[in-house]
Amino acid sequence: MEADIREIKRAKNFIWASAEDYELNPLYLAFSPDGKADTYLNIIIGLSYKWYDGSQLEEFFNMLGGKDKELFEGLFWIGLEKVLFKKEKDYRMALTDLRVEYAKETVRRFKKYTDNSLIEKIRYGYCRQILGKESNLSAEEEELLSEFDFSNDMTTEQIIGKTKKILSEKFSYTPSLKKNKEGVYFLQKVLSPFRSVGKVSATYVRTKKYDDPTGFNEGKTGVLKKGKSYLLQFSLNGNPKYALEYVQATFGKNMYNDFENQRIEEKLCTGKHKESHLLFTKGEKYNLKEQSRELPKKEIKEILEFRRECKNQYEKNKDYFEKNRPVYKNSINRLSEKLRITLDSEREIFPSMSNHGKINGGKIWQALYVDNPRVFEKKEQEDKSGFSVDIMIDGSSSRKNSQEFIAAQVYVLAKSLERCNIPCQIYSYCSIRGYTVLRIFKDYSEQKAGKEIFKYVAAGNNRDGLALKGAGHLMEHSPKGKRILVVLTDASPQDDQSATEGAFYKNNEYTDELAIKDTEKEIHNLKSNNIQVIGIFMGSERGTIAAKEIFGKDFVKIETIHQFSDTVGRILQEKIRNIN
Repeated sequence: MEADIREIKRAKNFIWASAEDYELNPLYLAFSPDGKADTYLNIIIGLSYKWYDGSQLEEFFNMLGGKDKELFEGLFWIGLEKVLFKKEKDYRMALTDLRVEYAKETVRRFKKYTDNSLIEKIRYGYCRQILGKESNLSAEEEELLSEFDFSNDMTTEQIIGKTKKILSEKFSYTPSLKKNKEGVYFLQKVLSPFRSVGKVSATYVRTKKYDDPTGFNEGKTGVLKKGKSYLLQFSLNGNPKYALEYVQATFGKNMYNDFENQRIEEKLCTGKHKESHLLFTKGEKYNLKEQSRELPKKEIKEILEFRRECKNQYEKNKDYFEKNRPVYKNSINRLSEKLRITLDSEREIFPSMSNHGKINGGKIWQALYVDNPRVFEKKEQEDKSGFSVDIMIDGSSSRKNSQEFIAAQVYVLAKSLERCNIPCQIYSYCSIRGYTVLRIFKDYSEQKAGKEIFKYVAAGNNRDGLALKGAGHLMEHSPKGKRILVVLTDASPQDDQSATEGAFYKNNEYTDELAIKDTEKEIHNLKSNNIQVIGIFMGSERGTIAAKEIFGKDFVKIETIHQFSDTVGRILQEKIRNIN
């Protein structure tokens, strides 16, 4: 079941990225016969939403029925794949290789079976054509395949109109819209009947009924919630310069110059992350007019849209805090007082000599004979608990529904630490277009926590291992020798960019066990560098296993984000008492 859930998550990531829409709830997901998310076909599903009107396509698919429903759907998908590949192949350099790999696997599987359906035969012949071979189809099958060939300039309506005409002429079939009360659920993915579906090649599997437009959310099966993001994951035209401009224009200018950033990446972007990049930013605005003259208009429009979303979210975060100011002000007072009491109890009190205070009888002779007025005792405190705290917040799209709450809780924590004169840094992390972005809201040099924290916004994926490396770099500037890193996480590192082995998007994304193991390794490296790491875990029960693997005993599970600041406060109290 866990493996099935992971594959559903992977399938959706492919679709969201290629559709450029993380709010999308697709009608189909694509899986290979072994249950793995099919990379190429899920990208094609996403592209269909990018280039065409998704609601019209979904409505048409729901009009297809009868005994030949699988055939009609399969033929329509073949037609869509043809045109979508032509539209995107010059912009997505990996698409051609993925297509060939998909075709080879389809042809290989076909030979294992003798009871193949018509759509399986046509798909097999089409994949042979992709590989530059004869289709081995009959003349009638070859003609039917050639009918589903849409030109690049056709609209959604024209493609659907042509398909209706083909179905009418070839099969005397007229699609009609009916409520499908026996629609195919995505649960077929995990039930035994799925094994008989698409036994030859990767298959598109329905995720929702026509009369159930909400699709699937987190439920008893533990399926991934609909994510939200406004950012495209693929590198723009394969050009890293465009990707860097895009990310800076979206999140803010890099706080390091090119030379400094190169040195940092040479040190940190290694191993599983050698093809990745880092962006450290304080949100300083990147001037699109001056800096991004070469970015396509479409990308600039997307960036501006995201900036508007960020501005709106900033206002939402502030408004939410203001509406609940009495509650949060009380939380700040309560938490800072608890920390202060704990700090005071850990300060060692020792006497020192002064020219005022309580007289020390044994020192009076010094005043009389050596003219030393410092014969009075004054008790002073030595701070034995000198440490700094870093708060690293998951800023990926999985936090979309909690942005206001997270910003408020982090602000409470920042103000509490400020009142106790504990140096702290606060930053979020997410990954987009091959860049892991660390957005710094407060650094050690800023004594007061400001409203910059309310600029927290969630988007993109999360490459936790590289983010932890970035945190280690930032913590090198701590004014204290003892350092604590607190990470708010769902223990589900997910980034659809390469983990460096093999070709891009070749089932080697930074996800699942690979990502969990890498994150665990980076936690160990930080601890080896005398940094205490605490995970504040907020996720599902299945994520608890991953959290234990990543953090060992050093994690605490919270049920809601409202517990965040109190939980961190309690952990800091424990650390203050036990810190060496």
